Amino acid sequence: MVVWIGIDDTDSKKGGCTTYVAYRLIDRLLDEGYSLIGFPRLVRLNPNIPWKTRGNGAVSFRIGRGKGKSITVGERDGREFPSFGYADNDVDLEHVKEIIEEILEEEAHLSDEATNPGYVITKEKPERELYERCVKSVVSLEDVLRVLRRIGAVYRGYKNGRGIIGATSAISWEPLDRTFEVITYRRKEMWGRKREVDERSVIEMDRSIRSTFDNYDYETKRILITPNSPCPVLFGIRGDDPFDLLRAKDMISSEDYAGWLLFETNQATDDHLERKKISDIKPYESVIVKGLVDRDPFVIEGGHVIFRIRDDT
Repeated sequence: MVVWIGIDDTDSKKGGCTTYVAYRLIDRLLDEGYSLIGFPRLVRLNPNIPWKTRGNGAVSFRIGRGKGKSITVGERDGREFPSFGYADNDVDLEHVKEIIEEILEEEAHLSDEATNPGYVITKEKPERELYERCVKSVVSLEDVLRVLRRIGAVYRGYKNGRGIIGATSAISWEPLDRTFEVITYRRKEMWGRKREVDERSVIEMDRSIRSTFDNYDYETKRILITPNSPCPVLFGIRGDDPFDLLRAKDMISSEDYAGWLLFETNQATDDHLERKKISDIKPYESVIVKGLVDRDPFVIEGGHVIFRIRDDT
C-alpha cells in the first residue's frame, strides 16, 4: 500500500521553505522504516493568488515499504535517500500523522499572519481536475474539504487552514508535462548569511549541461540558481533530465551544504496558462490573449512589463 502526503504554506517572506519541510520529513520517515516511492514532487500553483507566501509551491510524495530496485533522489550528511518503484505492507497512518505534525510545527513560520500550513495524508489520490482548478483559478477550502472527506483522507490545517488546498492539489497533480529540480540545503549555522556560490562554476555548468535552464543571466551577469530570501535553500538547478541535474549539482563550487533532494515539478510547463478572450478573463487568472497593444509598454521593479491590450470583445 502506498500513502500520499501533501504539505503547503509553511514558509513566509522572512524565511522557511516547504521543500525543506519535505526534506526533513522524508529523512525522518526513512529513519522510521518507511520508503520513498517515486520522486518527491514540487508543484507550483496559481502564481496570481494574492495570499501566497512566496513561490506558491506545494509539495507531495509517496511512502510505503519499498521493494525492488531503487535510485538515489536525495542525501543528508552522506546518508542517501533511496526511492523505489513500488511498495507493499501497511503504513501506520497515525504514526505518520504524529511525525508530520512534529516536524511541521518545528519548521513552519506559524507566527507569520500570512502563513497557514496544511497537510494531507491519503491512500486515494484526488482527481487531476482539482489540480487544474488550483493552478488556473481560485479554489475554496470548503470545495477541497468535500473532496478529502469523500476519499477518506486524514488532514489538518493550522490557523485558517488554507495550506490544505495546496497540499491536496500537489497530490492530485498528474503530469502531462514535467521538469525536475535538484535543491541543496544549507547547514543551519549558515541560514541568513551570504550564500557562497562560485559564479564561474555556474557558467561552466550552464554551458556544459544543456538540459538545464534558468541558471545564469548573461546580460546582468547574475546567478539565477540562488534564492534571495533567508531560507534554508543554497541553490536549486532546474532541467529536463533528472540525472543530468545530479551531474550539474556536482559541478557547482559552493559552501558546504547539509544535503539535497531531487524533485519532479510542473515548473516551466505553462500549466497555469489558458487562451481566452479579454471579456472572459476572471480575476487572478493567467491567460494568453491575442489582441492589439494600444499603449506603449513600461517596465516596473522586478522586470515585469506593463501594457494595455484590446481585442474584439
